[in-house]
Amino acid sequence: MKIDDLLKLDIKLLVAFAVIFQEESVSRAAERLNITQPALSKSLQRLRETFGDPLFTRQAYGLSPTFRANELFKQVQPVLESMSELLKPIHLDLATLDRQFRLKVDENLISAFIDPVLCHVFSEAPKVRLSFTSWSDEGVTDIYEHKADLGILVTHSLPNNLRSVEVGKMDGCVVLSDQHPLYHQESVTLDELIAHRTVSCNLRDHSTTSAVITVQKLRQQGFCIEPDLETDSLVVAKTAVNRGMALVTSLAMGQLFKDVASKNIGLNPIRILPLPKEVTDVDPFGGRFPIQLVWPERSDKDPAHRWLRGRILDIMRASPWIHP
Repeated sequence: MKIDDLLKLDIKLLVAFAVIFQEESVSRAAERLNITQPALSKSLQRLRETFGDPLFTRQAYGLSPTFRANELFKQVQPVLESMSELLKPIHLDLATLDRQFRLKVDENLISAFIDPVLCHVFSEAPKVRLSFTSWSDEGVTDIYEHKADLGILVTHSLPNNLRSVEVGKMDGCVVLSDQHPLYHQESVTLDELIAHRTVSCNLRDHSTTSAVITVQKLRQQGFCIEPDLETDSLVVAKTAVNRGMALVTSLAMGQLFKDVASKNIGLNPIRILPLPKEVTDVDPFGGRFPIQLVWPERSDKDPAHRWLRGRILDIMRASPWIHP
């Protein structure tokens, strides 16, 4: 491809050439193009100079194309048709969409939507493939660098170079099994909670979450917030809760623990209690954590990407655990 030669070509000149060729008349071509006849005559002169050929000769019935013009039209016509296709909106055919989407998701949220997402996405777009990995501090960079297509996380701040929408808010909760001394209470105070063994399930490390801010404020008030067990494993956390330790987590995760316990022999019954008032009073969001959908700027107008995030957004907002 010779760039210098291409720069000599003006799309308007090629359109003018094609219309003159079809109409065999400068006056009729000018009328069709909605320009003056002198203006089109100037365009024809430029075409002759560009291609080094008269292109058309005057006959009694009108203009007759030269051999060079006939050959040019065979090449120009499909080019103009292809360029016309560029202006048409992209049609998204979900039945044939063959693509992988990479999602980075906060584990505390995934149980709120994963089942209906898999159901709807694979039903509507059978050739689509999904990849789910846990959100981490590298999540923002991964999305910006096109290593991930969509992020779903709890956060109150994101870089300006990413697109985002707030899905809603999710309550926090306290998860207890019947082996915990506070199991039969309707609510617990923070003093009661930390007087017994607790487990912290750090499914991701993200220093700007409201949970980190809340813990800092509680420590400043004199509360000893030191979990007896820390883990990033759901299996370890489930075992700890089953043995009588308390877990503070999202309501969706708490419900997951409860559902698993109710369907498995050998696991103790689970109860979900609201967060202590001392926690919600100092939490920046009152114990309700803001959930964000985040994606790269370059994918904002991508029809397939818009379909996926729109579907996930609708499903999550319909979840009983998500509040406006």
